Amino acid sequence: MRALVKTAKGPGQMALLDIEEPRTGPGQVKVRVARAGICGTDVHIASGEFFHYVPPLALGHEFAGVVAEVGEGVSGIAVGERVTAEPTKRTCGECPHCRSGHYNRCERREIAGVVSHGAFTDFVVTRAASIHKLPASVSFTAAALSEPLAVCVHGMTEQCSLKAGDAVLVCGPGAIGLSCLQVARALGARVIVAGTRKDAHRLALAGKLGAERAVTVEEGDLRAAVAGLTGGWGVDMAIEAAGAAPAFKTCLESVRKGGQILQVGIPGRPVEVDMSQVTWKEVRIAGTFGQKDTAWRTAIRLMEEKRVDMEVLVSDILPLGEWERGFRLMEQGGGLKVLLEPGR
Repeated sequence: MRALVKTAKGPGQMALLDIEEPRTGPGQVKVRVARAGICGTDVHIASGEFFHYVPPLALGHEFAGVVAEVGEGVSGIAVGERVTAEPTKRTCGECPHCRSGHYNRCERREIAGVVSHGAFTDFVVTRAASIHKLPASVSFTAAALSEPLAVCVHGMTEQCSLKAGDAVLVCGPGAIGLSCLQVARALGARVIVAGTRKDAHRLALAGKLGAERAVTVEEGDLRAAVAGLTGGWGVDMAIEAAGAAPAFKTCLESVRKGGQILQVGIPGRPVEVDMSQVTWKEVRIAGTFGQKDTAWRTAIRLMEEKRVDMEVLVSDILPLGEWERGFRLMEQGGGLKVLLEPGR
């Protein structure tokens, strides 16, 4: 089967190759991939910047498709069902993280598209526990973005505690930032989204998705916007979704005393933090990486209930053979979210 493969460490080293179709073992499910999203992590792996990946491997960890085969011992999942799947293909099941239900932290977790073959190909074989069935109302386009939506749900409701009526600042209006906006709005929060001049079209979309204010930081007064929304107290939760040091500084300046900062962006390099502000404000800083099945179930329910719109985040759907164009769009910011279709 044809696959987009990262062949070796370092910049580039990407090629469309024929690889062996995976076999379905006991407790596993084979999914024919319908659509798969290009994540910022995929772009960083392609450029050689991401710190953890094991080539050669087919990239892609955001996907949806149809069950093609069910392994021995699997029940409740049938061939032909529409599904999405967590990128977790295997865990050790024995470490403190696995035993406590936080299997996304398992040191031996096998992640699709990072440790073993992912979804930029025809078939993915994964553990049955990672399969989530799709409601009829959730399209493959939306379902391919279940993973980033579940990341936001996990971070905002499991790593942090978002409440109805909270004031939230989202720094970075990319796909993750706009998904965080939608989750916050769905749960009854008021949201300000901040970005730069190059984010003009994304900030416009933030307004359409319900942001109270969408602020261009070079031109607008973000501090005044935060004060206006919160009566001068600062936001209850600030979300760093840009992976940029200035954005974290803005989060720390904007959050109220006793508030929360969620770090969901990956800066790729060390970031200087004014820890005296963290101490003085009694701020709680939470990191988030991956997600759990609880977050996936909530994410799919939010899509089913039309409380979030993931399709609106998709700017391009391309054949797998046009992967270079897709990655270029993501690198240059020309596309908000780009999906690949292995079948064409």
